[in-house]
Amino acid sequence: MDSPELFSSLLKIASALAVTIGVLIMTAWLFRKIMRRGGGAINDRELIRILSSLYLGPKSSIMLVDVLGRVIVVGITSGTISLLTEIMDPESLEHLKDARVKKEGVSSFSNYLKGFVKRSRLDS
Repeated sequence: MDSPELFSSLLKIASALAVTIGVLIMTAWLFRKIMRRGGGAINDRELIRILSSLYLGPKSSIMLVDVLGRVIVVGITSGTISLLTEIMDPESLEHLKDARVKKEGVSSFSNYLKGFVKRSRLDS
């Protein structure tokens, strides 16, 4: 093979490889976008929220979960999820609500950045 044929062959191989990699990247991006969107107009975070969790050991924990406004306590092990109880006592629910407000009142760095971004958008 002489030099011009070798160069054109390498150019064809490189362009085919670039197109293949580009198609793979676009497919991965599209897949991630579709998976993040989830289903329906209601955000899943509005329906189910983990309020608190306590890890008891390897592969076992207890979680306090808000599901559609109902507060339940579930036990989680490596193979099962069990309903332990549902909190229906108004006093306990009020205490939980107060604790949640205190926790949300603590300003985290991400909340600070979100506020800064909102202010900068309003200024521009």
